[in-house]
Amino acid sequence: MSLSIARAALLTTLAVTAACTESFPRVPTPDPKPVPASRVVETGAVAIRRETFVIAGAKPPPNPVGNRATPDEQNRVRVVRYRVESSPPKPARAVFVMMPGFLGGALSLDGLARAIVRRSTETEAFEAWAIDRRSNLLEDTTGVDRAEAARDPSIARRYYFEGEAIRDKTFSGFLRGSDAPWASEWGMATTLGDLRAVIGLVPEAARAQRVVLVGHSLGASIVESYAAWDFDGKPGYADLAGLVLVDGAGRREGEPASAVDRNVYEKGGGTLPAGLGPSLGVETNLRAGGDVFFALPFLGVKAYVVAEYLAMKALWSPTEVTTDDPEQASLTAFLLGLSQPLPKIQNRAAFGLAFDEASSPLSFATVKTGRVEGGPVTPYKGILGDTLIHPSDPAATYTWAEWDRVTPRENTALDDMARSWFDGPGTNYAEWYFPQRLTLDATVTTTLNVREDDWRWTAYGLRAKHGAAIDVPVYAAAFSLLGSVEPFQAFKKLLPPIGAGRPLAGKPRTDRDAFREDAFIGLSHLDGIIGVDVEGSDVRRFYEAVIDHGRKATPPGGVVVDVR
Repeated sequence: MSLSIARAALLTTLAVTAACTESFPRVPTPDPKPVPASRVVETGAVAIRRETFVIAGAKPPPNPVGNRATPDEQNRVRVVRYRVESSPPKPARAVFVMMPGFLGGALSLDGLARAIVRRSTETEAFEAWAIDRRSNLLEDTTGVDRAEAARDPSIARRYYFEGEAIRDKTFSGFLRGSDAPWASEWGMATTLGDLRAVIGLVPEAARAQRVVLVGHSLGASIVESYAAWDFDGKPGYADLAGLVLVDGAGRREGEPASAVDRNVYEKGGGTLPAGLGPSLGVETNLRAGGDVFFALPFLGVKAYVVAEYLAMKALWSPTEVTTDDPEQASLTAFLLGLSQPLPKIQNRAAFGLAFDEASSPLSFATVKTGRVEGGPVTPYKGILGDTLIHPSDPAATYTWAEWDRVTPRENTALDDMARSWFDGPGTNYAEWYFPQRLTLDATVTTTLNVREDDWRWTAYGLRAKHGAAIDVPVYAAAFSLLGSVEPFQAFKKLLPPIGAGRPLAGKPRTDRDAFREDAFIGLSHLDGIIGVDVEGSDVRRFYEAVIDHGRKATPPGGVVVDVR
């Protein structure tokens, strides 16, 4: 977790400027038919339905500075459910409930979710539920939703940056911390309360047999904390069949409580173990409202919007060269270390360059998705010090060679990556308004041994108590970010044998079925959750291992979950 969070902090170096305005009136955009929230997204041997719904979540305490409580309408969590197309839903042998990583929305897990359901058979079904944390519901996706429905990315640009109305609604601006001061309390306790509400949709008698909890990156620490959490005397792991940790780990499981500094947590001025972001106290402004959300300076969350409509262009106008969008040009120039005017870069190549590990400076947020072609490229140093490449000939037109047209073959299809950025009403790849309290809390709950007289419990309700009693089987996979399985060892050492009444009862953690560890270092941090499910690839080997873990952690049979 610490490496992912620390590198993610480098996003704050983005400084993209300029907004485009026009002085002439525009003809109103026709009202297209909206994209449905429930639809079949994949056909073939297994037809996959993806449906989105929102449920009531936890009720956090108010921000004590001014006693500002979360409005009831914001105490909600969204679930993007993937299942075999069937009415009513088929009984599921395992329901994989998935928590995204830092700055991740539910669709960041789209590839893994589909791969899980794709492995269903006539006699055995699997489901995947991707979580949109409550902060995702703060996003005004009106512009990108309309752009998707009309297949016209310019609608999004005009809505967010030019003041064009959609159904008499104009964009009121991106949120600041002062717009939602109560989000200072959206930390680990709130996130796990929301997650518990989602798991609570599975019939109680079936949860310990059917629910496999999956976490990617920071999400791995969140699901570890869920398993260790004390829910009014009941440990979280009691409602789980298994855990899956994907290129993320707490690294400090079982460490002494004395290593956690309350003064730093509350007032800053020091270094939290694996820490990121402000402390809780008013000196650093988290509860005072200024630093509630992780923010990109100068641009703020505009980078996400630009990425979303650039993804649409990559799919729908891939060979065009965009020359009339200063937001896209500025972001491309900064990410690729280029000066303006830019070389001629086709839309598909612009999106690929922004996320491929050979050219993107954000190594924690890259995929291996192909190669830029059409002209010479020049090495340069990215913001992390990595040697990267960028286009260098202003007379050339740069195109994109797909993942399966390069040697050696790579891991992620650009179509899949692009689609995950915007596909479906309200859902997307990124979390525009990530609450800083969550990473702050993650730094102090990762020991998983919080006593009831500990300040973390008594003052802040951080009840991650039962780490040493978690008795479910674990699958832990490392990609390029972790680099090896070593970061999982503290958690593995903490755990007891598999508990009585479970399919693998009594197996020690030295048994591969009880704690399986795999290293797929050839996968980037994101390849394993969005990569192509193709024979002979590490992506497929990872997907197969997740299903193998689900089968071994659950007994034959299934549970029907009908959320209507």
